[in-house]
Amino acid sequence: MWAIIDEYKEKLNLAMTHEQRLEDEYTKISVEREVRERVIDSLHREAMMWMDRFAFSLNGSQELP
Repeated sequence: MWAIIDEYKEKLNLAMTHEQRLEDEYTKISVEREVRERVIDSLHREAMMWMDRFAFSLNGSQELP
């Protein structure tokens, strides 16, 4: 009987360890996604700035935003 209980405890511990690894991986992926989104937003803002400057030069304006 104790052997069966020990076997189930071991399986439960393995399942809990696996669950923790999955949670850690999900957290890591979420952080990486957030960082990528920030980089994309930054690049988008910079691209828009350059497009605005280019539009001013096409319109013959000497003003820069």
